[in-house]
Amino acid sequence: MKRSRVLPLLALAALLAACAPSASAPAAPLPDPATYRPADTPVSVPGVGEVGRWMITKDLVPATWLGEKLSGRTLREPINVLFVDRAARTPEEATSRLLAAMNAAGYGPKSGHSTGYWGEVGGKLYPMLPAGKGGAFSDGPFWLPNNHGRIFGPVPLANGYAFTGAFSLEGIRLLPRPGHPYRSFQVAREDLADRLNSHSLYKRAGYVDMGSRLDTPTETTGDHDGRAVLLVAEETP
Repeated sequence: MKRSRVLPLLALAALLAACAPSASAPAAPLPDPATYRPADTPVSVPGVGEVGRWMITKDLVPATWLGEKLSGRTLREPINVLFVDRAARTPEEATSRLLAAMNAAGYGPKSGHSTGYWGEVGGKLYPMLPAGKGGAFSDGPFWLPNNHGRIFGPVPLANGYAFTGAFSLEGIRLLPRPGHPYRSFQVAREDLADRLNSHSLYKRAGYVDMGSRLDTPTETTGDHDGRAVLLVAEETP
């Protein structure tokens, strides 16, 4: 193989390794996700129920960008998108309609991302979508800066189903160590909402105050304003 091709391949391999979730085992046995509840108080969202403020890792703690620091502070990853499908009649239909919407918006599932995350809704932890190892919803490949995220649900409502999501813009870093540095939560949230509003059944319906903005000497949520954008699908299949 030519040297000119080896270096880009090595860089891609290093990025993949940097984005993979830690393989280290927790110090103690983990709680059962079926009964575990995060310590942070969830937010009561009208028509949806109790919604957790943070994306939860496979170790059942709030996600912190795989340990990356922002100006020396721990970076928490907020739930910043809420989806409500008032027309879906089954969980399978709700999931199918959401996947179709994400593809139509240019945010289809793509590889090269960390996985194993959970979202808390209605007193229960839901595993992430898209399913499968290394996947996330993204508007571009992992070796370029991209808006990407994970979605949790479907959560049954009195009329339809809901999902929550955590979306962000990541950059690219090769030195001094490969990785995907944080760039923005708001940019990804607004781009996804605009694209879904323009190209899918999901339409903008305002914002929900999640009370999730952090700005302390030790923790931050970057440019996150504490809100989640609300997207609602009301059209029948």
